[in-house]
Amino acid sequence: MRKLVILLTVFLSSHLLAQEYKVKLQPVIGKFKEVEYFVWIPENIKSIKGIIFHQHGCGESAFKSGRNAFYDPQWRALARKHDFVLMGSSYTSTTDCFDWIKPDEGSYTTFLKGITEIAKQSDHKELESVPWVIWGHSGGGHWAYKMVLQHPEKILCAVLKSPAWADTSSLGLQVPVLCLLGIQESYDVFSNFVWATAIEAMKYRIRKNSPVCIAPDPTSGHESAKSRLLAISFIESILKLRSDNTTTIDRNHECFIDLDNFKVTNPLKESNYKNQGNWFPDKAFAEKWSEFVRTGSVTDKTPPAAPPYNVQVKNNGKSNIISWQANSDIESGVGGFRIYKNDKVINEDSIYSKWNFKIDYHDNPVEWYDKFEYSDTKVSKKNKDKYQITLINQAGLESEKSEAVMIRKE
Repeated sequence: MRKLVILLTVFLSSHLLAQEYKVKLQPVIGKFKEVEYFVWIPENIKSIKGIIFHQHGCGESAFKSGRNAFYDPQWRALARKHDFVLMGSSYTSTTDCFDWIKPDEGSYTTFLKGITEIAKQSDHKELESVPWVIWGHSGGGHWAYKMVLQHPEKILCAVLKSPAWADTSSLGLQVPVLCLLGIQESYDVFSNFVWATAIEAMKYRIRKNSPVCIAPDPTSGHESAKSRLLAISFIESILKLRSDNTTTIDRNHECFIDLDNFKVTNPLKESNYKNQGNWFPDKAFAEKWSEFVRTGSVTDKTPPAAPPYNVQVKNNGKSNIISWQANSDIESGVGGFRIYKNDKVINEDSIYSKWNFKIDYHDNPVEWYDKFEYSDTKVSKKNKDKYQITLINQAGLESEKSEAVMIRKE
């Protein structure tokens, strides 16, 4: 038995501020070398209600990318809204992912140990008993699916992005599952086994009357692409249905599709259609699913819920330096910001701005920002200037303006 090694780093400690933790563990059992868990706890949270866990896939690029998962502003926005924490991982393997993708061979025990250590250090003992939302890509999708089969009592829902080596099982049928695939996987040499096994496993669960939704993306292959747009919507719908952590699933909005060609049919209740089609948690999600399987994306029709905050302006003698913070839009993320000076726009960013959050192959941010800054070099001769900032989401929709901040020159 290998000795357990724990290294925990605390970035911020006050419950009034967001907290970030890193826990490094070696498995008590299992073949992987070590795993690091990264956890973000929202600010001003009194009692944590659940964990959103983002599990990377196989390969070196995947485990490196997994280190960035808990920095993701869009997933953080989802966690913050529901008083959940956001958790990611990074495995150092001996044989790629085959030494950790089966939870019962060590990774589940280590996962629990990581949660226990974070609960202890963060003073959030409830972390050890709250339910989980699990997202996994590729080999990580296989791990997430196995968690559904082996520990359904802990899981509110699971999102499987191209889950490799999926197999049929009648376990954990009460857990809502969204299975995201790329159409290109159906004929790609590298990933056609992913498509075939995932479809077979999910159709089997559908026949067992399990709440399962299959969502093929017509524009992508094995990469994550824009799958998060549907994944986050699915999780939002499930959290509304399962807010009391019961296993009763509302089937009032069930719809059916032709699973052989994925054409949407009208909602039917005839017995010959029973248990033969996709399950949707509500009508709104069904509409988003319908758009996703046609376009590979989901249109965001609502502006960001909150404007930027903590706006500050300082003069360095040559220009006014405006800084601010902002929470991501949940539906479509951050596209940019619009800066107002004395009620007139002086900078209008597109989705190609330096503040745009780019997502990689594995659905993790390439870069991220905790604070934003803009330099206004056109300083007027007046004795005061007023600045306000708005957030522009990826759909181009604008939030309300931030509170006005004045700068006065002596």
